[in-house]
Amino acid sequence: MSSLSRLRLTMAVPTLLLSLQLVGAVNLESSVKADGSMSRAAHMKRQHHIHRPHVKYHSLPLSWGGSHATPSILAEIDEATRDEQDNASKSARATTTLPPVRQDGKFPVINEWACALMCAGHAKDGCCSYKDNAQRVGDENDGDNFEDDTGLCEFQEGYAFVDSKEADEWASAACFAGYETSKCAEWRRGRCNGLGKTETASMGLPIWELVWEDNFDHLTCVPDSAGVLRPNPHYWTAEVGYKRGKELSWYQPQNAECKDGRLIITARREQTKPGAQCELSNYNPGASDPVLNDASCSICGPPNFTYGAPCDLLQNDDSGAPVCDCSGGAEYTSASLLTRNKVEISYGMVEMRAKIDTRPGAWTSLWSVGDVDGVPWPKNGQIDILDAFQGMMKASVVHAGESGLPSEAIQHAAARTTTPEWEQVYHTWTMEWDKDFVSMRVDRQEVMRLELSVANPERTTWPNPFTNDKKFFLILNLAVGGSSGGDPSVSDFPVKFEVDYIKYFQKKSRTDR
Repeated sequence: MSSLSRLRLTMAVPTLLLSLQLVGAVNLESSVKADGSMSRAAHMKRQHHIHRPHVKYHSLPLSWGGSHATPSILAEIDEATRDEQDNASKSARATTTLPPVRQDGKFPVINEWACALMCAGHAKDGCCSYKDNAQRVGDENDGDNFEDDTGLCEFQEGYAFVDSKEADEWASAACFAGYETSKCAEWRRGRCNGLGKTETASMGLPIWELVWEDNFDHLTCVPDSAGVLRPNPHYWTAEVGYKRGKELSWYQPQNAECKDGRLIITARREQTKPGAQCELSNYNPGASDPVLNDASCSICGPPNFTYGAPCDLLQNDDSGAPVCDCSGGAEYTSASLLTRNKVEISYGMVEMRAKIDTRPGAWTSLWSVGDVDGVPWPKNGQIDILDAFQGMMKASVVHAGESGLPSEAIQHAAARTTTPEWEQVYHTWTMEWDKDFVSMRVDRQEVMRLELSVANPERTTWPNPFTNDKKFFLILNLAVGGSSGGDPSVSDFPVKFEVDYIKYFQKKSRTDR
């Protein structure tokens, strides 16, 4: 077996053990259809649209790429390693100045353990190399002189094989990306020599500042008139009515409850008035508003699910409910919450710990949409942090194509399969959004990374919606049916989407190397 094969096998094995129930990543870019049967479109108000594109996924290949790297940075450390770490820390504290970084990217370190810590700071899959007892090079003025007891450390991003030709001088370890850092372990003789560019291993770690959080407990949730705790209205607005993508669920506030420190969104199969039609309610039209009646409201419910006038007109009682009230004949109810005009995000990190259910008919989502007045979808941009349905979950980024039309929107996405057993426990979804990229992670494993330059005007002819001056709001919902959810008639109800917390961080600075 070649050195390259051995390294790849070593990198893949721990991933296999942790990924038996979460496999099959695939990245793609595709045109997104926007006709009534293929898109999820919402109208928050008459001029503002939110779309949820639908992409048909075929069989997902099993892939052991960088996104499947072992996530843990809390691996057990034996006593000998702890002693070594303590000695390295004491030595580092005793050093008042660090040796200079050489121009070739190698960085002087005191020992192998310190080298691994510096390589881990890159928070990327790669390969870390350490050379013990660096030799003096050049004259005393060329900046390349090091003490004999100082080693050299370097990092290569991506896969690299260990070149045994330099086994006498170098040792190398594979690095697996984790949560704002990496784990570099399994040292072997030889030097990393692969496709990645060699970099200094002295990169600092990001320092995150908590900007906003909701733990859905008694400190944030607010009791309603019946004493039931509901999501904080200072953070969340509950949608009312049929929304987006021909979903079968009638959204209403009472399907979202705070209980035992969790937000529980419950989708129910219920029909309060079987056969009931949509009814006009609380509507006093102005001079420019259309004249409506019960018959004209019929297009707002099944089987038509028309979005736009008159179905986006709201009742005049500040309830947020549409004037065409179709709740009586709704077969399914659920809840959808959004933070528009209350909590908005941009560059930073969003993290959610939750438990999902993707049985047929259930469509669980945490997503964000650009809140730019007068800019329609997809020009305003969209980031799907969690989009789970029919035994799979995906992450995606959507922006306008050259025409700017919804029918030609571009979606970059990655998906993984789930199992009923995997869905029985809580998992953590993370979206990191920087000026250059957006990264989606599940349980600290990167599912998708996208360079945001793909949405630059040179390619799309439209302003990039993912720049720091653009604000996005969050949407948290459990849909039933629709263009992706599947057939709910074959599933048992109720279905629950349980959220432990949602947090938003911004990058304050970085640590010193």
